[in-house]
Order: sequence, then structure tokens, then C-alpha cells
Amino acid sequence: MSYVASGQRDWIRMLYGDETFLEMLETFGKLVEQRVLPAEKKTEDQRSRNPLGNFKSLLEEEGKFDRETFERTYARVREEEKIPAEVYARIVESGLTGMSFSEELGGLGIPFPIFTAFLEILGKASPSIGVRFAISNTVAEGLRFNLGAGDLSAYGENVLRRLVSGEKLAAFCLTEASASGSNIMREMTTRAEPSSNGASYRITGNKMWITNAETADVYAVFARTSPDPSSGISLFLVERETPGFGVGQIFEKRSVENSSFGELVFKDAVVPSECLVGKLGRGAQYGVRMLNSGRITIAALAVGLAQRALDEYMEVVVEGKKTAGKHLVEYDRTKARIAEMSMEVHAARDMTFHAAWLKTRFDADPDNPDLLRDYVIASNSAKLKASLVAQKASDHLVKVWGASAVVKENSSMKHYLDSWLYYFGEAVPEVLENTVAHMETKKYQARKGL
Repeated sequence: MSYVASGQRDWIRMLYGDETFLEMLETFGKLVEQRVLPAEKKTEDQRSRNPLGNFKSLLEEEGKFDRETFERTYARVREEEKIPAEVYARIVESGLTGMSFSEELGGLGIPFPIFTAFLEILGKASPSIGVRFAISNTVAEGLRFNLGAGDLSAYGENVLRRLVSGEKLAAFCLTEASASGSNIMREMTTRAEPSSNGASYRITGNKMWITNAETADVYAVFARTSPDPSSGISLFLVERETPGFGVGQIFEKRSVENSSFGELVFKDAVVPSECLVGKLGRGAQYGVRMLNSGRITIAALAVGLAQRALDEYMEVVVEGKKTAGKHLVEYDRTKARIAEMSMEVHAARDMTFHAAWLKTRFDADPDNPDLLRDYVIASNSAKLKASLVAQKASDHLVKVWGASAVVKENSSMKHYLDSWLYYFGEAVPEVLENTVAHMETKKYQARKGL
């Protein structure tokens, strides 16, 4: 299985004609294949075993059965089910975290479409690691935009530089237990109240369903600072060590299991005023801007998963299962499915590269309303398309395996479950459809002078 798709090579040649980028992509593909994929498989194998049997044997090694021993042993079992920290470190060393950021910020200054190609490769091997970095990149992209607009404190710039270098990992903290989806900005209950002298803010409330909850070093937290429905949300940076802040429940999930997902608790967490990102009350606009960028990275990861499902499907039908003495690829129904999956994966990749290219144009001219509309349509459409294609390709893979797909050692069901993260993550299809329709309407009205 090649980790660099021919479609990626074609896009890079078409956009840049630079063989250096292709060489970088090939090198990264080998790193992912040699380091990330084996680590992902190892943790999956660990989870497929009988966890109680392993837990029991470890307890017997301890020779004690008190509560402290139980908790320590359980933590050890959980740690063995996670991708080792050195695997993350190798990805950071490759420059992924700073790839799309300028050299002035300590990045590599590589075009955003190239970054999305790297993410697709990473998502093909490990959606868990891919999502970890994609979410952190979403936060960094938002801070970068604020820095360019002159709306970022010295502290915020320092956080940005640490994210670019890979020294720190970020989490995007928007949703809540009782308020999520398209209504989150109106129903948000987490609040940030300024001190009497304006030197700090006190944050109270809970955030729920947060990716990187357990592993992040800094959290981009949206909180209500005013009852005004249009300008009542602000954005704050909260570091893990902040007094009054803590990580609550970490959820065991069936999708993208190597990525932490959980609850954040704020009990009068006091942060200096320099932790405010940009202008007070502009958090909703910042959040939407960050999501538009983040949806392209999620699309890239989804394309990677879809491509892997297609590759594994081809292995089964060409070299594997037979019916009536014939390989499945010899049947018309199988051929139709291959054609469908191929077209869908290529279409999703093309839309993702197009959205990434439009992002670079918008970043260079952020006050252009026509560019903004085209960029938002492209980024939301790419995420919508790619997430649905990942589901469809994974579903086809499960079905071609038949009953054996339910066995834990078979990766097809894991791919299908992982695809649901892309379906739900950074907006469900209904929200994306509404956004695309809204922007297309605005384009029509602008064209007609309405």
C-alpha cells in the first residue's frame, strides 16, 4: 500500500511544479508507514485482547489487591493502549506542526495545500494522530490570523509560536453538554467575568466532547462575556496549569480511540487579561473563521481514510475472496463499486485541494468578500463531501469482508467507526449544507445587486 496517492502528486505538480515538495511528501509517507502505522496497529492489537485477563496478570505481578494498586494497574493497561509519545515526537520533528506557517513564526513556510497532502497521508495510517494535530492546527491558524490583524497579545503570540514549533498542543473548546451544534453561540453557559480592575477574567462552567482534552497543553476556550446574542462570546487561552481549571471525565469511545475526548471543568479559573484573544465579544467570528480552516484539515484526514478503505477493498476483491472459483473483481457488481469508490475518492481529494488553494488566496486578501464566499463554500463542501465518502468507502469495505468484519482483528470495522468522527467533527452535514446554501445565496444576490 503506497502512502502517497497519485492524485496528490498530480495536484502538487499542477499547483507548484516543484519536485522538492514531492520528495518531502514521499519521505513523510515512509516515516508514517514505518513508525505511525505499526504503532497504531500495536495499540489496536492490545485493545483486541481480553483486557480483564491482562489486568489480572498485572495485578498478580504486583502481589497486592488494594485500591491504589488497582488504580495504578488500570493506568498501566490504559497506557499500553495508547500510541507511544516517541511516535508523536517523530511527527513533530518532521515539521508537520509548523509546516504551513511562515518562517518568521518558526514554521517552514510551505503552502497550505501541501500541508493538507501531508495530513491525508497521516490520516491514512492513523486518524487518531491526524485529528490530534488537525485540531491543534485549527487553534494555531486562528491565532495566526489575529496576529496578522494586529489583534493578538504578546502572550498569545508566544502561545502561537509554541504551537508552531510543536512544543505545545492545543484543544478547541466550544461545545458543552447542554449546548452544542449550530445553537452553541446562543446557548453557551460557560462565562468569563472581568475583575474589578480589568486585569483578569474568572471563567466558570464546563466544556464537553473536547478533542485533545487529556493531552493538550493550552485550551482555546469560548466563554460568554455579555448577554448580547451577536457579540456576547469571547475567546480565551487557558493553560493546563491554571488554578481552578481541570480535566474532567475522559470518555472511552469507539471511534478514533487513540485520541482523547472529554470534559473540561472551570471553577473560578482566573486568567490574566492578556489571555483574551483579539477583541472582547468577537469570539463567535473567530470561532467560525477557525472552523472554516479546520474543516479543510478534517476533509484531508477523511480522504486519507477513504483512500485506505479503497486500497484494502482492492486487496480483498483482486487477491482475496473468491465466489464460484472467481475473484470478486471479475463480477460486474464489484467493478461498479470500484468505479464508484474511485470517482468519489478522487472528487473528495480534488475538492479538498481546491479548498486549500482558495484558503491561501483568502489569507492574502482577507477583506475581499467574493474570495470569502468562495473559500467558505469550498471548505464546507470539501468537509461534507470527504466525510461522506469516507463513510461510504468504509461501509463498502465492511460489506465485502462479510461476517468476518466484526472480528476485532479485522480493521474494516475500525475504519467504519473512525469515519463517524469525520461525519460529526467540526459540524454535521446539515450545518454544512446550510452554510453552503447561505453563501451561494449571498453570491447570487451580490451578482444580481439584490
